[in-house]
Amino acid sequence: MYAGNLVELGSKADIFHAPAHPYTQGLLRAIPTLATDRAMPLATIEGTVPPIAQLPPGCPFEPRCSHRVTACARELPPLVEVRPRHWARCPVVNPHRI
Repeated sequence: MYAGNLVELGSKADIFHAPAHPYTQGLLRAIPTLATDRAMPLATIEGTVPPIAQLPPGCPFEPRCSHRVTACARELPPLVEVRPRHWARCPVVNPHRI
């Protein structure tokens, strides 16, 4: 979920091992592991979550997304099945990449 919208839906294994949506990918990059260098800051997603009362007209993650395309600012993308029983709300998701 991001700003009240479902952005990715799938099994735990799909979400953790093959995240498709840029927001999910960013969240997982921010999880520290035993190998994380404690002297370095954790990875973050640039920007802030928009107020629910002031969501942009398209994808609410669009202002923060490094994969955005023009269509993202106009309308909320549909959920697309990127793998069997694994969906993501992103027009640039490439099912062959994951």
